[in-house]
Amino acid sequence: MIRMDYLAIVALAAVTFGCSSVQRPVEPDIVEVTLPVPADRVKAAVTKILQDDDYEVDWKEGSQLQTGYRNEQPSIFDWLVTGRYGVVRSRAEASVASETAQSSRLRLQVASEGKQTFFDSWGPTPTQVPQSASNKLRLIKNELKIVQTTYTTDTFYGGKQ
Repeated sequence: MIRMDYLAIVALAAVTFGCSSVQRPVEPDIVEVTLPVPADRVKAAVTKILQDDDYEVDWKEGSQLQTGYRNEQPSIFDWLVTGRYGVVRSRAEASVASETAQSSRLRLQVASEGKQTFFDSWGPTPTQVPQSASNKLRLIKNELKIVQTTYTTDTFYGGKQ
């Protein structure tokens, strides 16, 4: 017959090891693409898209960009927002290099960090769709007008085309 204390130890061990999980490292969201546009126009489009999304843009060495964290919610309560809980913050890196006179290479990387409570520390998390590198690339292509159809609110809802 099994003693109750052994059964309790086995149950505790099963719950402890059953609830633990291995955390997998979260990689940054990266997009590398060649665009049929000169590098100066690509840099201008990247700058506009990132500034519209509240990133502080400052190009280093002419072709390298590393932003700080995105200004998520500018308000009078910024002192409270610095210790935000239950949110995700993101930052972006970009590099633009000329391949030919009429094409350039763009590498865009977005890294996100998140936390669930006020007392947690920030840790890597998957990038949310609005801040994802693929969404930024879509917006950059839209800005450069190198897509088949440019989608805006007006064209989506059947307005002017």
